Formats: sequence, structure tokens, C-alpha cells
Amino acid sequence: MIEIISAGVNPVQDIAYKSPQGQYRMVVEIPAGTNEKWQTDPISGDFYHDEENGIPRVINFLPYPMNYGFIPQTMLPKEKGGDGDPMDIITLASARPMGTLDDVRLIGALQLSEGGEQDTKMVGLLKDGPFSDVQDIQDLLMRYPGTVEIIRLWFEGYKGAGSFLFQGYLNHYQASDLIELAHQEWKELQVAV
Repeated sequence: MIEIISAGVNPVQDIAYKSPQGQYRMVVEIPAGTNEKWQTDPISGDFYHDEENGIPRVINFLPYPMNYGFIPQTMLPKEKGGDGDPMDIITLASARPMGTLDDVRLIGALQLSEGGEQDTKMVGLLKDGPFSDVQDIQDLLMRYPGTVEIIRLWFEGYKGAGSFLFQGYLNHYQASDLIELAHQEWKELQVAV
């Protein structure tokens, strides 16, 4: 069953970053197989078509080969290795509609940099997805090596050669530590406001 976020709910602020069962939550901004760049305003919670020079952004490359979104109630500032936005997360699964809220099993992350700034992409799996038997990112690399390579090459190429640089992988524990840090940063930001 697909759970769509209700109207009036701010997906960045109002949804817990973890489910009651301890899995991380993901809000889908960009479904797999699409090429429009959508984002979520952290203040209003509205989804909006990202613009570049006043024109709605369309990725002039292969469509997203994964579902792309963020983990609610997270924010990692640039000075701590983030980009100042909620933590990015992808799922390797069939297309999920924009606004879908999924519980995901974190298996690791791809460490990327863009313009000299860290831009880590968490990697999660759905319990009923095609890789539900995979234990961690190393397991995925060993059993389905082309999968991670496709994702890595897509990120390295979708903005043009040299825009994103691949720096390595984080295992489940390292990725989880980064999410927990981003959640603490989000909480501190809430107290400061």
C-alpha cells in the first residue's frame, strides 16, 4: 500500500524521521523514470518545480533511475559536511508517486561532492522491493554490481562531466551516524527558532 502525505502536513517538519519500528522515513520528491527536478520548501512543506534562470528544471539526461527524496526532520549544515538541506535518500525500487512516504531499510550511502561540497546520497530499500534480500551496500555491490555503478554513473553525468565527483561508499553504520547527526542538527535548529 502506498502512503501519500496528507494536505496540510509539512513533510520536512511534521513527519518523524524514523518509523515506530525504527526504520528511516523517505519522502519521494522525484519518482524513478522521470526527469523533472522537484524540491520541497522546508518552511511551507510545498513541493515545487525547481527553476534555473526562471525556467522549470528538466534533467537533460537519462531519467532518474531511482526514486529520489529526503529524510524528514534532518538538516546538515555545510560546515558539518552537508548542503544545508534535508538528507538526500534514494530507493532502488519501482517508481513511487511524488509525496509518497516510505519506510526504508538503510543499506549505506554514496559519498559525492559537487562544487567542492559534500552531497551524500543515502541508499535505502523497500521491504517489498526488488533487492529486499540485500543486507548492506557491500552485499549489493557483490551480488548486483551493475546496480550501484548505474546510480553512481548517473549522478556523475546528469549535470555534465565533472559536476559530481564520486568519493566512496558509507556502510550502514556510517550512513546511520550521519543521519542521526543531521537529525540532531535539525532539532537544534528548531530550538533556536
